[in-house]
Amino acid sequence: MNLAETVILLHGIGHTSIHMHGVERTLKAQGYIVFNVTYPSLQMDIESLARWLDYKLEALNIWTVSDKVHFVTHSMGGLVCGCYLEHALTFIPKHKMGRVVMLGTPHGGSEIADKLKNFWLYKLIFGPAGQQLTTDARSNMQLTPNYELGIIAGTRNWLYPMGRILIKRPHDGCVSVESTKLRGMKDHIILPTLHGFMGWSSKIHTHIIYFLQNGVFTHEI
Repeated sequence: MNLAETVILLHGIGHTSIHMHGVERTLKAQGYIVFNVTYPSLQMDIESLARWLDYKLEALNIWTVSDKVHFVTHSMGGLVCGCYLEHALTFIPKHKMGRVVMLGTPHGGSEIADKLKNFWLYKLIFGPAGQQLTTDARSNMQLTPNYELGIIAGTRNWLYPMGRILIKRPHDGCVSVESTKLRGMKDHIILPTLHGFMGWSSKIHTHIIYFLQNGVFTHEI
């Protein structure tokens, strides 16, 4: 790899950078510069988290030191990334914007959040962003991907009994396949994987690398 290509990793709500460590290790082995970011997902709403990310990347001087910047995100990390890019792309040099891969991101919201949104313990634990993961909330907060976006959805759900009860369509335990889709995405692929373990799947790692390099997924793996 001749260019200085950087990949920003963003975990899901309630997680940390540890959950993206498998992705980080794989990308580094391919020669990418990787910033695996832990952000305060339980303390702010998605818009505030996007601003937090803006400050973080500015402090790291990411767009100056990199020839190209990609993003790989899991779950709500994709919503934070998308919100950040909605505004950042107005000042980012177009030739530096790379590709984006989102894993199990609830663009259409989650029926689990619909069910739990008014439960005091859910509100206490998942904070402001948790209220923005409902299907109603997401219908009013759709992103517009002005970049090459690849989305990976999962269909295994045996570990999530609540998801199996509440989500009637194919899903990964937390997010339905249909909910992961976003108008304007470049490619979409469905794999037999659990929501919380997407970042640890070697098959998903292979698909991430392929999309970052080619702008589409390979359907032959």
